[in-house]
Amino acid sequence: MFSFLDMINSSLSYFNLDVKLKSRIYIGIATAGDIYLVYVTFRLFANHVWLRAFLYCLAMVAITYFIYLNFVYYFLGKTSRFDIVSPKFAKITGQHFDSTGSKTATRSARRAAAIANQSNGLFSGDTTIPAAVTIDDYEQRNLQKVVDQLLEEGIFVNDFNGMDDDEIIAQYNETGKPVQALNTESVPPYFELVHDKLRHRLEIYIGLNQMERRAVGHIIRIGLTDVRDAHQKYRIYLAGLAVTAGPNKIPGRRGSTIMTTADYKLTAQVAYRKRENEQ
Repeated sequence: MFSFLDMINSSLSYFNLDVKLKSRIYIGIATAGDIYLVYVTFRLFANHVWLRAFLYCLAMVAITYFIYLNFVYYFLGKTSRFDIVSPKFAKITGQHFDSTGSKTATRSARRAAAIANQSNGLFSGDTTIPAAVTIDDYEQRNLQKVVDQLLEEGIFVNDFNGMDDDEIIAQYNETGKPVQALNTESVPPYFELVHDKLRHRLEIYIGLNQMERRAVGHIIRIGLTDVRDAHQKYRIYLAGLAVTAGPNKIPGRRGSTIMTTADYKLTAQVAYRKRENEQ
């Protein structure tokens, strides 16, 4: 029986099916297997094979529970109030859901945008310029810790900007680049630029607040100018900062996607003012 179900499951990989439809088919296959497991469990109890029957019964209950959760999600378009697994899994992956099962990405994005608007004030566009940031191993570990904390607090969201697998595949085909899990414009609530006189570099610190800040990268170039030359002529201010990259998805086989890992990166905008013009 299970060999027959496995054969059907393997055969589905040869067809280009919609992800939702394929999931519904898998639910049907799993239900058929679960019904057969109920029959086997009943026969074991009838023949007084208690230990094996008990183990089969536990497996049957677990499979039935997950079939129920998937049925509610893929057939009814919502989540069950008895779903205690998804919230824990969502916490690990950085996704957040409200009580009705819809993602709270929009609310979180608004919250992040509000924080971004208040982070480091407003700068005139003609006095800001992109800066190249490099991250060493120590800074990369710090950046990972800060991002994990901001995901846990709901300030950052791993939501692929609300895109489903089909939209992720379409964007990848258009750009040729993996689609990052972390939403765009992921601006930390606190960031600052510090001149490290010992190592002669401009260090970027970010965090949930100033008290919990960590060094996460340093600027090596401002526009086309080496950072040391620029720092001698100008006072440099960190006008804007966003966390990018990190875990992402790429197209897989037949309409599916594959999750891959990558390090987080930083994009920075700096403001400048000539030192000789200071009062």
